[in-house]
Order: sequence, then C-alpha cells, then structure tokens
Amino acid sequence: MTADDPTDPGGYLMPRYPRVLVAVDETPAAKFALRHVVPYSVEQRSHLTLVTVVTRPPGSVAAAGVSPQELAAQMESEAAIRLRKLAESLPQDVSVTTLLRHGDPAGEILALLREQPFDLLCMGARGRGRVANVLLGSVSAAVLHHSPVPVVVFHPPPGM
Repeated sequence: MTADDPTDPGGYLMPRYPRVLVAVDETPAAKFALRHVVPYSVEQRSHLTLVTVVTRPPGSVAAAGVSPQELAAQMESEAAIRLRKLAESLPQDVSVTTLLRHGDPAGEILALLREQPFDLLCMGARGRGRVANVLLGSVSAAVLHHSPVPVVVFHPPPGM
C-alpha cells in the first residue's frame, strides 16, 4: 500500500509499530492504556513488552519500624504477580513479554528504550497506585520529552 493507494482515502496509512513497550502499574490509567494498545497489537501482530518499575521504599519507613528490605521484597513480589496475571489475561494471539525493573520509573523506562529496539511507547497518565510514584504524571512528562521513540500517553476520562 502506498500513500497514493485509492483504498486509503486521504493518503493516510495505518502506522505500523511491530515492537511496543507498555509501561503498566495497577492504576486505572494503565488499564485504560492497555485497553487501547491490545486491539492494535492483535490487528497489527505487534509484540508487546509490559514493563513495571518498582521504586525503592522511602527511607522514612525504617523510622516507622518497617524494614526497608522486607518492604522492597514485598513490593517486588506483588508487582511480579500483578505483571504475570496481567500478561496471562491478554488474548492468546498477543505476543507478550514482561519486564520488572527497579528504580526511578522515568529513568528505567528511558533506559529500556535505549537498551532494546522498540518502535513505540504507550503509558497511562495520572498513575497513582498503592506503590506510590510508580507512574505519576511527572513520569509521563519526563518520558514524553526524552523518549527516542514515539510516545502515546493515554489520559482516561474523569471518573476512571
């Protein structure tokens, strides 16, 4: 198909992104983004990579009598379980890989985009889950401004 194809009114072709990175957490914004990305992936036979970034617990948890190491291990375990269940919930014809990273969400997402060949990054806006700061609006903005690939930030409607 070319831009002059008569079956393509207006000369616009469907963009093709064979390798899509999707940043997810347990928030409605991430689920909203995935609801848009999965049908595209099925139609275009794109490979999805779902990434979750687990932040380090704040130092103040030790002052509250909580072991930072135990909290970090619990956060990682819960994130890994959510990521696995999310991947298992996708349609069978979706090619999917999961990655669990640790550290600053924006920094880890940008590092991943430099390390592996992705064609598109998709993420939700306004993530505010139980694991604080996993995908906040500031993360979306930082990634949007520094990404080497196109970025789609899905902003769910009010009430989601």
